[in-house]
Amino acid sequence: MAKLQQLSFLMCAVVHLVAGVPFLKASNSGGTGRVDTHIHAIPLSYSKVLVAAGLTDIPTWSLSATKSFLQETGASIGILSISAPGVSVVGVGDEARSLARSLNVEMASYLSDKNSTAAKLGFFGTLPDWQDVEGTLAELDYLYTEQKLCNGVAIFTTYGGKLLGDPAYAPIWARLQKYKALIFIHPAGLDVVPQLIGPGLPQYVIDFLWTTTRTATDLVMTGTLSAAPDVDVILAHAGGALPYAGTRAIASLLAPSVADLVPIDIAEAQRQFGRFYYDTALSTSTAQLDGMLDFAGAAQVGFGSDFPYAPTQVVDRVADALKQFQLLNPRGPLLANPVLRRNSLKLLNKHSLGRLFR
Repeated sequence: MAKLQQLSFLMCAVVHLVAGVPFLKASNSGGTGRVDTHIHAIPLSYSKVLVAAGLTDIPTWSLSATKSFLQETGASIGILSISAPGVSVVGVGDEARSLARSLNVEMASYLSDKNSTAAKLGFFGTLPDWQDVEGTLAELDYLYTEQKLCNGVAIFTTYGGKLLGDPAYAPIWARLQKYKALIFIHPAGLDVVPQLIGPGLPQYVIDFLWTTTRTATDLVMTGTLSAAPDVDVILAHAGGALPYAGTRAIASLLAPSVADLVPIDIAEAQRQFGRFYYDTALSTSTAQLDGMLDFAGAAQVGFGSDFPYAPTQVVDRVADALKQFQLLNPRGPLLANPVLRRNSLKLLNKHSLGRLFR
């Protein structure tokens, strides 16, 4: 927990300096009716397997604390998901399948919780490690034909050293297309050398941004996204570096040596990159917000907090930077709170299995 607290302090300082504005608690800024699509649950069953795997920087979590957080930050809807490393922490096979199922059952139980709160809850379903293709297909079938309660599924940027557009995962994408699924892509560890930067910075400080950028580009350049036209994808943390690097990837197709490697042309690549949605979790500097507006457009952006991995004081400062952009930047109204809310509601309800948010 000490490392997590140090990271939280660092994030607070960075956001404060980059924004160049005084701190203002989100809880004091009035209700916004936010829709938070990037908020994590850490049920006890999941926490126990993380600890057993030697992972110690695990935030304290409870459903009641999550609901309090949503109220304090003016959110009316929160979509829960399991963060990295997910059920892959117990491997590939029956144990991971069982853990995914139990987490989906537990997350669904939160929807009927009667504790008083102004916020409504939803969740992105948990899947087995994609290396277990059959197990993943079975869990998708359960979520979409039996349980019918999730708002989409949460997946990670890599599985078994493979990016999401790897041909081995084509059956999974075909099933996601069948169910016209909404997908939330969250970064996981990146297999690079050296693995850690500087004195041992955890990968979520910098490398999470690169793995999101890599897998999003992979989905486009392999034609995977083109083959799943009814699937929508939310990228965490403003898409990592994608708003900056995406135009480079598109322009690379002007070079015959690159174009010959890719099954789609430059016009199709531009269309597919334009399909991604983005959340603002830990990503509200002027450069990041301008980047999303330039590369994706305002209609593709929604709010995200990353609670509880980002503690309340971090979320407050990140939200404050967003508010200052909204108020002081000429393009601020494009990302006004009602716009972000409308974007998220439209996307969630497009993929609803029967539970509509209002």
